[in-house]
Amino acid sequence: MLRPRGTRGWMTRWVVGGLGVAAVGLLLACGDGGTEPAIGGSFSATVAGDLQRTLSGTAVFGVETIGENQGFVIAMQRGNSAALDVDLILLGRFNTTRPVVGDYNVISGACQDCSANDFDGGYVYQRPGGASGFFVSESGSVTVTKSVADTVVGTCDFIARSATNPDIAITITGSFTAVPGTIPDVPGT
Repeated sequence: MLRPRGTRGWMTRWVVGGLGVAAVGLLLACGDGGTEPAIGGSFSATVAGDLQRTLSGTAVFGVETIGENQGFVIAMQRGNSAALDVDLILLGRFNTTRPVVGDYNVISGACQDCSANDFDGGYVYQRPGGASGFFVSESGSVTVTKSVADTVVGTCDFIARSATNPDIAITITGSFTAVPGTIPDVPGT
């Protein structure tokens, strides 16, 4: 199954579609008023390259709608949204079914005719005082090792570039145990 001609990657459409680029923090509906969400999923990841971070926090999955398109999203969040101190790693695809166990490509956010089974990724961060960044995937992989109704377990390893400065690149390597939940909005960039 191919994406509709002319559609760009999931992350690019999400931000361009206006699902949350605002100078506010993100809140999960399952959270506790803006502090760490009360969710059973978790993740750990390393950001390397032009940014260096070690992250851990909560992980959720669900179906999101962007304009006329729907897709499956895995969201990994670290931080306190009330203090605007958050990191968000997103993996999305234009296919609403939960992925089965297997290996998947992480593709460029600018891919025009990629498989609906491919993921594209994003990384967004916001810090107190206004520092922020938004990165869109270039290439990589997602491996799903368990996929049942209430849990998706796997790993990801992808390269992403800054949406505002393509000379800035990072590599995100992580593992996740995601549970059903509300996908957070993208914090301001």
